[in-house]
Amino acid sequence: MPFTLLTAADSREFYAFYPDNLRELIAPPIVVFLHGSGERGSDPGLPIHGLERVFEQSQIPAIVIFPQCDWAYRAYYGAMEERVFESVQRVAAEYNCDSTRVYLVGYSMGGSSAFWLIARYPDRFAGTVCIAPGITWVGSELPPHLPPESKALFDEMFVAADRPAAIAKQIGTMPIWFLQGTMDEACPIDETRAVVNSMQQLGNGPVVTEYEGMGHDTLTRSLLEDDLFTWLLSRDGRKG
Repeated sequence: MPFTLLTAADSREFYAFYPDNLRELIAPPIVVFLHGSGERGSDPGLPIHGLERVFEQSQIPAIVIFPQCDWAYRAYYGAMEERVFESVQRVAAEYNCDSTRVYLVGYSMGGSSAFWLIARYPDRFAGTVCIAPGITWVGSELPPHLPPESKALFDEMFVAADRPAAIAKQIGTMPIWFLQGTMDEACPIDETRAVVNSMQQLGNGPVVTEYEGMGHDTLTRSLLEDDLFTWLLSRDGRKG
C-alpha cells in the first residue's frame, strides 16, 4: 500500500507515501508536503485527496509525509510547527532516514508556511518547492494562536510593505523552486516575482517556472513538472 496512515507523538494521524523500492533505499530522504487552506481539519485523508495517482506514478525515492494543519490555525505556525516535526520524527526513527535530507513542498497556504518554517528553522531543511504561495496576510487580526514571540517576524514577512525583501532575507541561501500560474488571483504572481527579484539581488538564484494562463490550481501540474523531484532530492543539506 503506497499510502499508510500513521500516528505521531501528539496522537494526530497523518498519511505517508512509501515508494515501491523503499526497502532498497539506504537512509531515505523525507519530503514534507504542506497543503493548502482547504485541506485543514481533522480528516488526515484531505491532504492527499487527488494526489494519490500523482505520487504513485512518480515513485520518487523518498518518504513523503502529509501532516495536516488544524482548522484553528491559518498556516503551519506555533503548535503546527511541532506537528510537522513530530511527523518527521515518526518516520525518521522507523526508517533510519537521512536527517540532512529533509525537504519541503508547499502549496498555497503551504507555500507561505514553507517560507515561515525556513525562517524559523533554516538548518532543518535542505531544499524547498514552493507552489503558488501567498505573502500577504488578509485581515486586521493576528493569526489565531500565533505565539507572541513570533509576532515581530510574522509582521516582517507577511504584513509590512517590504515583505518580499524580508522573505528573501529569511530564505537566505535555501535552494528553492517556485512554480505558479500567471493568472493566479488568489495569490498574485507579481508578489512571488517580487520575492524572486529580492532573492536574486541577495545572490540567491531560485528556479522559477511560470504557467502561462493558468490560475491558482497548479498543484498537480507542478508536482508533475519534469525533473522537479530529481532537482529537489539532489539538494544536500550538508553543503549549506
